[in-house]
Amino acid sequence: MKKKLVTKIVSCALVSIMAISLMACGSKSNNSNNSNSNGGGSNSNSESSKEDAKTTISLYTTIPGKDKEFEALCDEFMKANPNITVNYIAYDSSEKQKWMTLYASGEAPTVAVMDPVDIRENKENMLPYDSSTDTWMDKIDSAYLDVFKSDDGKIYGIPNSVQAMGILYNKTTIEKATGEKFDPSTIKSTSDLAALCEKIKKGGVSPIMFTGVDWSLGSHYLSQVFTGIRGTADQQLAFINDLKAGKVDLKKDAAWNSVMGTFDVIAKYNYNSSDPLVGNTDIDGQAMAKGDVAMWFMGDWGWSYLSKVATADDEYGIMPCPLTDDPKDAINQQLGVFPSKGYSIDASHSDAAQQAAGKKLVEYLCFGNQQAMADLLQVALPYKDSKVTYSSPIVQSTQSYIQNQATYSTYAFSLLLPSDFWSENGAVMQRYLVKEFDRDKAAGAIEDYWKAQNKK
Repeated sequence: MKKKLVTKIVSCALVSIMAISLMACGSKSNNSNNSNSNGGGSNSNSESSKEDAKTTISLYTTIPGKDKEFEALCDEFMKANPNITVNYIAYDSSEKQKWMTLYASGEAPTVAVMDPVDIRENKENMLPYDSSTDTWMDKIDSAYLDVFKSDDGKIYGIPNSVQAMGILYNKTTIEKATGEKFDPSTIKSTSDLAALCEKIKKGGVSPIMFTGVDWSLGSHYLSQVFTGIRGTADQQLAFINDLKAGKVDLKKDAAWNSVMGTFDVIAKYNYNSSDPLVGNTDIDGQAMAKGDVAMWFMGDWGWSYLSKVATADDEYGIMPCPLTDDPKDAINQQLGVFPSKGYSIDASHSDAAQQAAGKKLVEYLCFGNQQAMADLLQVALPYKDSKVTYSSPIVQSTQSYIQNQATYSTYAFSLLLPSDFWSENGAVMQRYLVKEFDRDKAAGAIEDYWKAQNKK
């Protein structure tokens, strides 16, 4: 009985297969006739099939603690693009190592959020963006794209956020101390900053402060000697190459001396002058929140030190650190802004359909729901048309400079300073701050550092 049943099933299956084959042949013949009579009906079916094709891509980010928010954005994107599935790869504390492991295992993410230097160092695996077809790139200030460019000018990353360095201020404290309304745009030179500090001091408040850690003095402050004050990205690179070649006498360099002139003003009125190397950002944040000090050389991330202790009615912001004593120099009213991370698209493991879908996802993450992204990152977005609000008033202030295109290139800070720059030269700046070095001796030490880079 079992044998007969099997035979019967096989026979039925063969009949079914033959019937399907005949139907397929008839269908093919009919389609062929239709194609001839309709002038390409089969091409139309093919195009429809392409439109209906499903594409699966993946997203990996190196932003900690935000998996839930990124997954929500991916869900929104998939609802708007039902033919694209996005597999989200959860944050891993090894960040770059995880990224490289995914490549090594053949599971490279289609889209990754990485540091600019990581994207550039792995550009052979990346798909370059093309502003002629990716027209949405026009909404991004070109200065923020420089750090993602290769030597041949191709762009391998799109910035997802930017941060700013400058002078944080407590507007409420300044106005109480001076008895005058404060407008940060009136600070157009080193002399203007010095005059403001003197007014605040007369009002019984410490005017300004450095946090004496090497990363703040040696990386953030000192980097201003090499960035926007030199001009474009190419000019910044040329200056550093000249330093490495020993062609620059920093002691006689106008930009070095003007930037250090501003440093001297901050040091003169420094809230931490009795113990300038104390280096505690939490304590400094508390001092500013209590109104003991009015201004602080820091970055817009400084709100993380202030937010829990700040008085609700106090007004905070960030303004440019004036780098020259000429009020006509535009650099004095421009904020030093640098990309934090960027979106890269894989080219080595992703096919053309996945790459196209990846670009769609990047465009959506940049422009699809900017308020959600601003809430997620809590750092400024680098797009010209962003109309978003932030819980941080300091980041909100940064955003206003971006919208007004009042920022300068920090290319050298992002890409040209070696990994030990802040520690080696931070020590030099600390010794200058406590008057162990004079300006010429500090200049000589920094020149020696750059010359040594040619030997590595």
